[in-house]
Amino acid sequence: MDIETVKRILNPDISTMLGVGDMEVTEEENTLAIQLGHMVTAKVLELGVDTVVPAMRDPEIPASIGQFRIVPYAMPASQQPYVVDDPVIQARLTRVYEQERTGQLKEPNTMVVACASNVCTSEQALDDKPQNSGERIVLYVCGGGFVSSDTARLKWHYVRVSQELGRRVFVPRYHVAPAHVFPQAIHDVYTSFMYLVHQGFRAQDITVLGISAGANIALAVVELLRIQQQPEPSRIVVVSPCVDLTLSVDSWTRNRDTCVLGYIPVDNPYSMPRVYYGDVEPGVDVLAMLRHPLLSPLFGHMHAGPPLQIHSGTCDALADDAAALAQRVPHAELITYPGRNHYTIMRGKQQLDTMYAHMRRFIQTP
Repeated sequence: MDIETVKRILNPDISTMLGVGDMEVTEEENTLAIQLGHMVTAKVLELGVDTVVPAMRDPEIPASIGQFRIVPYAMPASQQPYVVDDPVIQARLTRVYEQERTGQLKEPNTMVVACASNVCTSEQALDDKPQNSGERIVLYVCGGGFVSSDTARLKWHYVRVSQELGRRVFVPRYHVAPAHVFPQAIHDVYTSFMYLVHQGFRAQDITVLGISAGANIALAVVELLRIQQQPEPSRIVVVSPCVDLTLSVDSWTRNRDTCVLGYIPVDNPYSMPRVYYGDVEPGVDVLAMLRHPLLSPLFGHMHAGPPLQIHSGTCDALADDAAALAQRVPHAELITYPGRNHYTIMRGKQQLDTMYAHMRRFIQTP
């Protein structure tokens, strides 16, 4: 597969917004995306990240549409050390907590603040403090298979989410594997939540939105908030959630030929869960460890958590993750999209209009 063919079919244009946008996916593009998804990671990076993505046009957002800014955030002095039930995970959480507390992180924590013009046009639109008492916001945890986080080219998407949901959107740019393995991303997002609360936002005014691997991290953060006896967000919305890192559900194999996500079993150190977890400690049963709720939120206590809305495509390799999550959470709402896979679930104007309408209804319910 040559690079020029990839660039032609994927149409490196802002309209695709890295797989999120109004342009509907063609059959040719979907087929190519599936082929790329099943290739080795190094080749995908060469074809996609190193070649196609830099070629995408990235025009600035007109003020008439919205605003976008990257701001720093820090762990509040009041944020307490973590206390969990597993000694291995406890040691990892303590390490990342102490690294941040003592200023050892090389890259500072930053988050995107996005605001559509229909939400706010004031000079304070991109502040990291509430604009008014009881302001409701969205904490958006983007996806990326645990190996990529926010990219500036998604700024149009963040403003679009703000426009559709009628709220300002905050996107923590969490550290990713393999340089920063579990639980660094969870700590980063947890800290961003605590920071926003410290800045004056109320937990009950925050909706958490997580996409794919970001849904895993988002749900793990809510689990950690429960463990730490901290206030939880008002609602959670997840799209194509990856919630079982044992990869044991049938849809990984059933939808192999219809989804971009390629299946690599967890006994392979290059599988997505193993790359996220990193080096396995001596004597640790990695498969058993991957069932811990902070790694696989499916096995957590979401049944006692905030209201949950789940979006899933029937052709997604993670379709059964979504279904299993809905079964374990009695108050969850599961919305399925026939024929959609991990690449196409947020593509096409009609699809996005439908999805955002469901999200608006859910987060605006008293």
